[in-house]
Amino acid sequence: MLRNHTNGTKVNSIIFFRVLIGFSNRMVRYVVPLFVIFLSWDSFSYGLLFSVSGYLATGVVLGLGYITDVRKRKYTMIAGIGLASVSMFLFYISSFTEIKGWMIAAYSLFGVSGSLAQISLTTLLADVSPSKKDKTKFFSIMAFFWNLTGVFTPLIGGAFLTLFSIKYPIFQSYLNSPTTLFVEHSPLYLQLRSGYMFLILGVAIFLLITMLLAFKFPIPDTTKEEAKEMTKDDDWKQFEKTGKKPIGIQLAAFFICEAIIGFTSGVAIPYIRYFIIDELGATDLEWAYILSASNVGIAVGSLVVLPWSNKMGNEKVLAILHFAVPALALGITLGPTLAFVAVFFVLRGTAANMSRPTWNTFFYSWLPPKYRGTSTGFVSAGRRLTRALGTMSGVFIYEALLAWTFPIATLGYPIAILIPIIAQRLLRGKNSEKKDTLPEDESLQI
Repeated sequence: MLRNHTNGTKVNSIIFFRVLIGFSNRMVRYVVPLFVIFLSWDSFSYGLLFSVSGYLATGVVLGLGYITDVRKRKYTMIAGIGLASVSMFLFYISSFTEIKGWMIAAYSLFGVSGSLAQISLTTLLADVSPSKKDKTKFFSIMAFFWNLTGVFTPLIGGAFLTLFSIKYPIFQSYLNSPTTLFVEHSPLYLQLRSGYMFLILGVAIFLLITMLLAFKFPIPDTTKEEAKEMTKDDDWKQFEKTGKKPIGIQLAAFFICEAIIGFTSGVAIPYIRYFIIDELGATDLEWAYILSASNVGIAVGSLVVLPWSNKMGNEKVLAILHFAVPALALGITLGPTLAFVAVFFVLRGTAANMSRPTWNTFFYSWLPPKYRGTSTGFVSAGRRLTRALGTMSGVFIYEALLAWTFPIATLGYPIAILIPIIAQRLLRGKNSEKKDTLPEDESLQI
């Protein structure tokens, strides 16, 4: 990946585990919505599954971020992977009973553990990135491989479910019949359910292996002091020797931005999936193709955004992509066919997510290494809380507006991104004015 760069080996290690964790997360996000819809969960229970996970993660994510600042990020990552494995084992076991409360609790633990692993990896990558260009480059490469897992994971999951159905002839009478109704807890029902459950068990085992591998793998243990000395042109450095640090103002701007995006995505995203699977009747394999195509777009976009950011600047790229999101969401609403909707689903997802490397550079360049984990947790808490609120509100909004929910809700994207951009411009302007009005040191005059 990065052979000739000074920190290439460190970055490769981080990206490698990001890929392993990404594969697991993507598989969970592929199979769980399909599984609960198969179990005939209504839209309220479906929304509750994801919103409760968001509430729980919100309650602890700030503490998780702080832990990554005071402990070795390598070991907080390992702890997150271990908890994720436990949560999937619990979800698998609770699936036998089909008790919604237990399944929601297990999935919520997965959300918490995923937050710990993600904060550890992203802050660690920011620590080993000397300059803003390096940050954009490293985050672009990591996003590319992360989203590459999203290309293959749903295809693997869809292929498994298809092969599983071929293995058991009783599936064919169900798949080829004019009706999809069947008797609950019949042999057919139990065989169909087992396909989803095997995938969930496989994820749990894969996460356990990933955790054991992490103990032996040479993941960098860069200290916060080393990361601080390594930094070249981060924005926080220009305020380092001033009396007032801009972290509070900038963090407030980031928090509000992420909170707005969290709410609007909470309203729209889970129900776009529900709309495609339930309303448009996408099969397991068709949904796998759609997810895979979406992640192809995001993966390619994660690399395309690198030269764009270097040429146009982070702020302009972020603004353009966030303004594109509601326009593309309108295509999902107006789509006459599943294929048409799928195209705009892919384009909307690409525009919304390809900006993540640029956003990470924009965000972490304002944060000294010793505050990165806590700050990430703080901002993530805002996004997760409002996303959970959005998902719960989305139940009623979606019932009222149906597909019009998507473009209306995502109008929050362009509004949100302008807040930290304006805050950054104001901070830079004030700092420049202070430098221009500083009195000259007479001892230097000749």
